[in-house]
Amino acid sequence: MNMNKKGVTILELLISISLIGVVILMLLKVMFSLDSINNDQSYASNDEIDRTSIIKEIEQDFLENKLRGIDIKKEKDNTLITFKYDNKEEILSIYIDRLEYKSVSYKLESSNATYDLDINYTYDDLNPYYLITLNIPVLIKGENTTLNDDITLTYLNLKNAQDSY
Repeated sequence: MNMNKKGVTILELLISISLIGVVILMLLKVMFSLDSINNDQSYASNDEIDRTSIIKEIEQDFLENKLRGIDIKKEKDNTLITFKYDNKEEILSIYIDRLEYKSVSYKLESSNATYDLDINYTYDDLNPYYLITLNIPVLIKGENTTLNDDITLTYLNLKNAQDSY
């Protein structure tokens, strides 16, 4: 007797469903990966806006006040930069995950980014002027991959005997 029946066996049906399930799982993994990348880029963009805001705030103080000195103090879990002006002092606190200036905290949102507590400070004598440059490195996965992410503050002025840098 010739049994030439056309149809689908349960085994074929199970294999088809399993293959469709594997393909769906791979697509979900790709979608979650893309969502994670998108979130990280969004966080990085927010971090860049925050860095620009704090640079603007500090450099506005530089313009409005006469900077008389800078004191840099590295502690266990942060670095403090004290900007000494004629009639006031402002402190920039640098932590691994945030910056604080004038009671405002700028927290890093990107999971891969941290601030380096070892800041770079240079004083250039440009007689009769001087140029101060402070660089706060931003590390991505523990490395300073690009200077574009760093916070760089500059101050140029005439020399004065009472200033201390």
